[in-house]
Amino acid sequence: MILVPYSFCFLRYVHEPLSGEFVNVGVLVWCPDKRYLEFRVSRKYRRMSHFFTGFSPDDYRFVTKKVEHRFKKLAKEIARSESDDLPFPESPESAKDLALSIVPHDDAALQWSSSGGGLTTDPNAELEKLFHEAVLRHYIAQEDDSRDDATIYREIYKRAFEARIVKPHIVEHEVSTSLASHLFPQAWKNGVWNVYQPLSFDLRKSDAIRTKAYQWESLTRFLSDAEEKPRIHLLLAAPKSEYARAYGKAKDILRSTRSVTLIEEDEVDDFAKNIERMIGALKLDSGKYLDLTFESGDIIYHPNLDNSIPTPKLPSTNSSNPKRS
Repeated sequence: MILVPYSFCFLRYVHEPLSGEFVNVGVLVWCPDKRYLEFRVSRKYRRMSHFFTGFSPDDYRFVTKKVEHRFKKLAKEIARSESDDLPFPESPESAKDLALSIVPHDDAALQWSSSGGGLTTDPNAELEKLFHEAVLRHYIAQEDDSRDDATIYREIYKRAFEARIVKPHIVEHEVSTSLASHLFPQAWKNGVWNVYQPLSFDLRKSDAIRTKAYQWESLTRFLSDAEEKPRIHLLLAAPKSEYARAYGKAKDILRSTRSVTLIEEDEVDDFAKNIERMIGALKLDSGKYLDLTFESGDIIYHPNLDNSIPTPKLPSTNSSNPKRS
């Protein structure tokens, strides 16, 4: 077996370049003597959605698919080229030199590591080993039955927003401040924006649970200072029982932003009824809207900015009529 030189570099997802935090998502191996170029990327995104606020799975899948396609095209060109006629102006000295021709170095979310390398008889075996050790094993470490944000919305909370009365009013809404912004996937307005974010804490490490809580506490604290202040609701999912203590701490962290309301899994039935009741009470006086909030099982009517809309009168405490519920 003849040993030949090869080099490699990792493709990293960098959510905030200034923070220095990254996740390895792919690996490129280049072996010029064997005319071998291969790129492997993971389209799994659960880790990133757990740790990076505002991570977009759709954008990530689109960009990585495009990068993978370009490397496949380049690999075919190399395989078809003559021995001394590679499809480059200059022969790349390392995998990173070649990688930068596909994904240049800039402030984008996908960035390359430094090159490594060595001698091998089988560059494909090196690719498999590198991909498993630097990328895949981090996903294997997570249990298959853990739930991400999208899963808990689909399995637990979606029905609250699918009710016949509720669904027509639900839209996406972006809350922005000078320091932060976030697109909430479910929102509706009754004078103020009510926004909802599924947030799964069904993670395998206590540190990961606390880290996610700190990230969302920081974000919601910034968002609560928006000019048009939202009512932020976090739709939670608990981890397994062995992480109950970390989960309790996480909820305390989230509650420290007083403008945030936490909804637990076992509260979903009441939560669904509350939204339906609030939105059902919205359309009054020929389609005009009142500013309503819901608290402790009662509908509370607030004065309207539009004086043409009469504010309903609540029963007097001295009245013999039963309290409205």
